[in-house]
Parts: sequence; C-alpha cells; structure tokens
Amino acid sequence: MNLKKLIDKAHTIVPKISCDEFSKNLNDYLILDVREGTEVAETGSIPGAINIPRGLLEMKISPIDNDQNLNADTEIVVYCGGGSRASLAGKILKDLGFKCVYNLDGGYRGWKEFSD
Repeated sequence: MNLKKLIDKAHTIVPKISCDEFSKNLNDYLILDVREGTEVAETGSIPGAINIPRGLLEMKISPIDNDQNLNADTEIVVYCGGGSRASLAGKILKDLGFKCVYNLDGGYRGWKEFSD
C-alpha cells in the first residue's frame, strides 16, 4: 500500500473537525500537535497544544496512562501542517484504544487562516 492509500484510509477512520467547531469547544479537547519540534519552533502552535511528533505517539501516549489522566474516551484533536500526518496519527491513536479522535480540518495552516 502506498502513502496516498494509507492517508486516504486514515481519512475514512478519523473524522475531521472544522476550525469553527473546534474553536467553540477548545478547552474540551486534548490538543496534539504531531509536527516535528522544528516546525513548531518556526511557526508556533495552537494554545494549549502538546507537541508529540507523529513518530513518537506510541511511546508517549496511552489511554490507560494514569499519569496523564487519559482514558479511552478522552476527546483528542490532532493536527499537523495541513492534515495528512494528523490523519495517520489519528489512526494510530485509534489503534491504541482512543475512541474520540478528530483531525483538525486544514491543520495548523487552516487554524492560522481561521484565527487571524
């Protein structure tokens, strides 16, 4: 399976949330920025977001991690620059056992356009 097919499949598994809907309930979500640290340093991030690069998710987050007060029903919004990595990350989160995972439509670029 090639990358495009993996991303397309992830898009069917992880629903998108619009910037407008997300902004109305911003504090209700665990917000994960799955970009690399260098990207976050260059462009900034959504207030309250936790940066965990996509390649480290399985090692850094779990729905049964009592230290992080997470459970399978924790509502998570995941984003990257434009949405593809976030879809793949969202699929990983669902595979780990999280049930309520959303991909921020448009990613960080979409958020910047919406919030400016």
